[in-house]
Amino acid sequence: MGDVTYTTVTEAKDVTEEVMEYARDIVEGWYNDGRVDWEDVWDRMDGTTLDDGTTLDLGGQIDTPAMRKIQRQIRKEFREG
Repeated sequence: MGDVTYTTVTEAKDVTEEVMEYARDIVEGWYNDGRVDWEDVWDRMDGTTLDDGTTLDLGGQIDTPAMRKIQRQIRKEFREG
């Protein structure tokens, strides 16, 4: 096996549509009752292989600007959806 290349997503500007789609899929698949366990979402997302072959790294923290952006967007979409 070769070396793993990581894509670190900790800043709001780092959140791509692909990253948002992973978050949506997790929330829709696991939390359709409306109550989201965000730590579980982060655990499920962290380490995902992205389309470019890199591995998603959420920075090993529980509260980053990127995470807050994802939470805001998911809450908006599911509340309005």
